[in-house]
Amino acid sequence: MTAAANDLRSAGTPACDWTMTVFELAIFMSVFRARHPPGVEEICQVIGTWFECVVHPPVASAPIENMLANRWVSEDSRCFLATEEGRRAARPLMNGIIRMLDQGTRLIDVALMMSVLRLSKGELDNGVRNH
Repeated sequence: MTAAANDLRSAGTPACDWTMTVFELAIFMSVFRARHPPGVEEICQVIGTWFECVVHPPVASAPIENMLANRWVSEDSRCFLATEEGRRAARPLMNGIIRMLDQGTRLIDVALMMSVLRLSKGELDNGVRNH
C-alpha cells in the first residue's frame, strides 16, 4: 500500500504550521541573537550580511509589523525583543533547516556542522533570553 499525504495527518503526525516566512525567520533570528534589542536598521544590516545583499528598512517594515501582530517580537523604544511565541513559531523551521542541510542522512557530525554554521539545534528551546 502506498502512503498518501493525507495518511500522515490521520496517523497522528501534526500538520506543519507555515505561518512564518523565511524573511520573518531571518528577522526573528537576528533579533533573538542580538546582544541588545536591535532597531530596524541593525536588523537589516545583519540580514543583509547573511544573505549578501542590501536590505532596506522599508522592505523589513511590513514583515516586522506582521511579526508584532503575531506577537513573535515585541517593541520597546523602536527596538525589538524576541518573544516566547516567536520561539515557538521559529523552532520547527530552524530544526527543519538543520535536517534539510543534513539531507535526512544524519551522517553529518552535527556538533561540527553547528559550530561551522553557528547554529544550535536547541538554541530556541530554553526560556526567554535576557539581554
